[in-house]
Amino acid sequence: MNGFTTTSLTSVVIAWTVLFLAACPLPAHSTSLEDARWQLVEADGSPVAPLPGERQPSMTFDAGKKQATGFAGCNTFFGSYELDGSSLTFGPVGATRMFCEGAAGEVEMKFMQALEQTRTWEVRDCSLLLLKNGEVLARFTMVRADDPAVDLQSMTFISTWFPSGSVTLSRGEYRAPAAPGSASETVVKLSDKRAFGTMEGKETGAVVLVTDPGGSGTFYDLALLIKEEHGWVNTDVVQLGDRVKVNSIEIRDDATVISMKTHGPGDPMCCPTLWTEKRFTVQGNRFVPFAGGPEEKNAGEITGTVWQWVQTLYNNDTKAVPVDPRNYTVQFLEDSTLTVKADCNQKGGTYSIKDKSLSIEITHSSMAACPEGSLEDEFVRGLSGAAIYFLGNGDLYIDLKYDTGTMRFSK
Repeated sequence: MNGFTTTSLTSVVIAWTVLFLAACPLPAHSTSLEDARWQLVEADGSPVAPLPGERQPSMTFDAGKKQATGFAGCNTFFGSYELDGSSLTFGPVGATRMFCEGAAGEVEMKFMQALEQTRTWEVRDCSLLLLKNGEVLARFTMVRADDPAVDLQSMTFISTWFPSGSVTLSRGEYRAPAAPGSASETVVKLSDKRAFGTMEGKETGAVVLVTDPGGSGTFYDLALLIKEEHGWVNTDVVQLGDRVKVNSIEIRDDATVISMKTHGPGDPMCCPTLWTEKRFTVQGNRFVPFAGGPEEKNAGEITGTVWQWVQTLYNNDTKAVPVDPRNYTVQFLEDSTLTVKADCNQKGGTYSIKDKSLSIEITHSSMAACPEGSLEDEFVRGLSGAAIYFLGNGDLYIDLKYDTGTMRFSK
């Protein structure tokens, strides 16, 4: 709970609630239930602490459709309701299916249980009470319609997995065929890992997106949110890795700090065991990794640039030359991950550098069927066979293992 004691947490909730109640204009009559957005401040007798800048559990009632919708902690819910005087019951309630854990998961469970058990309601001093046999199941405060909120469940995020370069979530996820006519899907989901605070003097947020490309791997991205005049905007995304385990996100000391498990030597892809901490600052609405050890500094001469494959010259004097180098690219990122465009497919993975030695592992890929004559497989085999690299006249050269050839890339 970020260092809060139970006493201080309760005090914050009470002070926050009083702030809303002081401005409440609604009388306690039946129409008031359907005239406002209600924000959860207590569930099952326990206070629900507000998190600065983050979307809070809340609920609204659509009088025309007789439908209640809201955000329960990490999932959006929706369902019918029956209102007759002081009587109130909720019909079958559906929800998105994002995995929840920790405090958000506990709040969501209590919220959904309260909806299921509700039989009556009451507006008392601008608090909405959901009741069963006089027992308070949940307490809400009224939120003005113009109060800002972070609607992560419906936000547009940067995504390199799609030609458009972005996706707009619906109830916390986005789905599209992995390839034209394919039965498999590429699915982007919003996780419950998020933090809000201040970096570079700006209100910022960081959330984790999880992408299943419909092939191998499950890819984790860290998305940067900046609060602008017209609302919150995703301005940058960095890769955290394939099948990693994100434990927590914090914004502290003017930086976003990620605690996570990644793969150590010999770890199978399913089961990372190596604890690590990644730290990012913000410059010009972009994430910038903290400078690391000597290996990261060595990598800096090739990171960031989108390198276009010009040719591979093999030791038997044969060549592989793509028709359009722009369809075969690799970009080395500062967090030791890389993105690859291999003709009609997007791929990704990890790399390591020691002195001039280079090792590349492709860990995930989309599954589109490339046209006849594609050099996709040859390009990927070359990257996977990397041994050393060097720069010459602005171009990047990668020598392949066992002295079998050299790949050449230009900017």
